[in-house]
Amino acid sequence: MAIITYQDLETYMNKTFTSGQQAAANLLIGSLERELEGILNRSLSGKTITDEKHLLKRGQKQIFLKEWPVNSVTAIKIGELGSEVTQTVTDYDIYTWGIDGIFATTQGTSALITYTAGMSATEQQQLEGIMLRVCAREMAQVIADALGLEKLSAEGFDMTFANAGKAGFFTEDDLYWVARYRRRGVY
Repeated sequence: MAIITYQDLETYMNKTFTSGQQAAANLLIGSLERELEGILNRSLSGKTITDEKHLLKRGQKQIFLKEWPVNSVTAIKIGELGSEVTQTVTDYDIYTWGIDGIFATTQGTSALITYTAGMSATEQQQLEGIMLRVCAREMAQVIADALGLEKLSAEGFDMTFANAGKAGFFTEDDLYWVARYRRRGVY
């Protein structure tokens, strides 16, 4: 699920896109969201992970899952490597970072975890603004490039296109703003 759509971008820019511009906007939005996922080290939308493998140490009580935040855990299998047994999920404490309440009694115990992870709808909404600003800046550049424009003067009004005419997705200011959503921790 995209944080924004090309229709949102049209409304934000107060412009109706041609079919070619709609396709370009969709590509731009998709690439910016993938880049933002890489910057934040988090999935922006829900992602289902099946049988994520964890080798447990003797006495280990917690499993930190690779994707974050954890929205739900649907299956836990624990046992000897290669012969894990399905457990009752409600027997364990599920947190946004992983699972607590596991007790590995022997070295070489393995756990397979199936879960969904990703940003909540509220967090996605908080990133809408930055996505709209960056996409509008880039889309203005795409449109200007298509027309061969760098500057525009009309009726005594001079305009230089977004980001001082430079292309490039996220500026330092943009990255500073989204840093609060970056995943930090053990994984």
